[in-house]
Amino acid sequence: MITKQSIIEAYKWRHACKEFIAGQKISEEEIKFLLDTISLSPSSFGLQPYDVFVLSNQELLKELHPHMWGAQKQLFSASHVLMFAARKDVTVDDDYFHYVMRDIQQAPAEVVELYTGLVKEHQLREVKISESSRYLVEWAAKQAYIALGNLMTAAAMIAIDSCPVEGFISDEINQILLEHQVLDPEKYQIAVFCFLGYRLNEPVRPKTRRPIENLVKFIN
Repeated sequence: MITKQSIIEAYKWRHACKEFIAGQKISEEEIKFLLDTISLSPSSFGLQPYDVFVLSNQELLKELHPHMWGAQKQLFSASHVLMFAARKDVTVDDDYFHYVMRDIQQAPAEVVELYTGLVKEHQLREVKISESSRYLVEWAAKQAYIALGNLMTAAAMIAIDSCPVEGFISDEINQILLEHQVLDPEKYQIAVFCFLGYRLNEPVRPKTRRPIENLVKFIN
């Protein structure tokens, strides 16, 4: 049985692992479990407006390495490299929206009609996609971060280390991925990388966080 204390202990144990034990691989069973936590994560309207790429091609990783300043040690020592990419085709006018509604959620026509109106209004009013297409991608990336958080928590609970990384040069990374036919920058924007594996060393410093009373504001 999972206890509240075991969850807290997993959070305390987790840290941004800067270097993993090279060659120590996460089992296929555990990777499937972790990918399931991504798949089952919530997203706005259940649209999952992002894709996750598991990068294992060593030649590709070597080309990416000079442009991944935030992951110089993680890139080659991690067991698995995950890349979360926000989709750019996630308005109600795009095929992707109707694919999710029809084929994934199997929603009846009246529900699709309702959701079409709700999503369109939300994206125009709150996301403000009419002002800039960048806002749509940022909204999609936010959904990816929800899945990222769930992934890292689930990993910590089964003693697998992780490290999220935003430290990369987008233009160079995009060009390499395009040349390798991995990702088309016209259709995706990379949100974040996540490296998974087993820590080589324990953290040098203890985990520090703001006190709850300083972090959380109760408005009565």
